[in-house]
Amino acid sequence: MVTTLALMFALVLGAAADKPMKIDFGDALGKNQEWVLLSDNVMGGVTKSTLTYKSNSVVLTGDISFKNYGGFSSIKTRFRSVDLSSFKGIKIRFKSIDQKFAFTLEDSRNWTQPNYKCKFTSTKADTWEEVTLYFKDFKEYVIGEPTGNSMDVRVLQNIVRLGIMTDEKKEGPFSIEIDYGEFFS
Repeated sequence: MVTTLALMFALVLGAAADKPMKIDFGDALGKNQEWVLLSDNVMGGVTKSTLTYKSNSVVLTGDISFKNYGGFSSIKTRFRSVDLSSFKGIKIRFKSIDQKFAFTLEDSRNWTQPNYKCKFTSTKADTWEEVTLYFKDFKEYVIGEPTGNSMDVRVLQNIVRLGIMTDEKKEGPFSIEIDYGEFFS
């Protein structure tokens, strides 16, 4: 049985440059096994996070803590190689409560290597919104710190992991519900 993420990557690899490609969240077809929860607990932090799948969306909630050098929570795909170079960006349909998040791209399995993110914020409390993130606006980060560099578009040829993470930079509760992400040309 082909997993949803494997199918997603197959669609990207075979997608025509003029057609969008959609990541549809929700509990159908085993999608909940392709996105995993990753928070500061992996490095000793104590942020509490929960990943919940609904029939048509995924919900990331919790409480950010800076104790033990913590301060983030995220959901990420399992590692797979994908070429996103035929796309200009991604549209994300989500709802939150006036909080900051980021969509992330990784081109290395080594967490000490640069990764790339583009920030987005909810503007309406607990209301479905759509945000458009262009790859030209993604910035480079190393271990959570900005390098001041923009993402080189050549990185898009070999993305190994996608993610959505908290980017509020303050302690306290957070919540985001994500319906879909759609790459566009």
